[in-house]
Amino acid sequence: MKPIKSFGIIAFKKTSIVQLTLERIIAWSNKNAVPIFLHPFCANMIPNSLYLCESEEELLKKSEALVSVGGDGTFLSAVHLSHFSGKPVIGINTGGIGFLTVTGTNNIEQDLERLCKGDYSTYSKMLLEARIFRNQSEIKTMRAINDIYINRGEQPKLISIKAWFGSQFITEFLCDGIIIATSSGSTAYSLAAGGPIVEPSVRAFILTPICPHSLTERSLILPCDKQIKLTISGKISQAIVSADGLDNTKILKTDEILISYAGEQSNLLQLYSRSYFDLLRTKLGWGKDLKSYQSQEE
Repeated sequence: MKPIKSFGIIAFKKTSIVQLTLERIIAWSNKNAVPIFLHPFCANMIPNSLYLCESEEELLKKSEALVSVGGDGTFLSAVHLSHFSGKPVIGINTGGIGFLTVTGTNNIEQDLERLCKGDYSTYSKMLLEARIFRNQSEIKTMRAINDIYINRGEQPKLISIKAWFGSQFITEFLCDGIIIATSSGSTAYSLAAGGPIVEPSVRAFILTPICPHSLTERSLILPCDKQIKLTISGKISQAIVSADGLDNTKILKTDEILISYAGEQSNLLQLYSRSYFDLLRTKLGWGKDLKSYQSQEE
């Protein structure tokens, strides 16, 4: 692969492990004369640094690849910051579970050297696109790797959401909101709302109502060859649409949201090959209680 010669570093959480990771990256940069550029927010952790950029635009212009330091939220922020362009993105996990940021802090220096040598591979993730229409005019387009969702915002009432798959009416959900997730996003908000885990290579929509009033309204897995249309109805007059929890906009009762498959985000960097099920066992602790029970029986 193409060697990477400069890095834009993105971090938002001021924790000791994030700060230590940034300091290690700076030390590695000084030792190896590889340019790095820090997101303006890093000033909270590395004050008066010569590497700090004054704006996100400067960070994007100067760096060949983006490195997120944090959890999956920071990784998603890096992808959104790049505007889903071809700029490579990789994540160093200093957060919790971390399904997207599978590179850890143990070998930061060696991992950066591998990127500089072109010793990495790339992988793709399915993208969602949500187009919001008001009075038959498009007012906003949003993209997401994990999910697009509608929720009732700060209003205390349940929201009614009508859903269609292509030309077929699905139902009207009475709920706190609704999530349309990709297979990669199935282990994020959708999973917390009771949705299924879907292997990442599956190109599908996972439609999951959030706290539905009816217990029979469960998640649906739908092919991504048709659009999903959503509208809000009932007594509530407005709601919030969010893409990956980062790009948010208010919608009105008369608005239509069309969600479709938007191709692949193929500029994500990978250093280590790992089975998805190995990842699930590690991140979700599958089999640990069974092994503990078996050892007690023996």
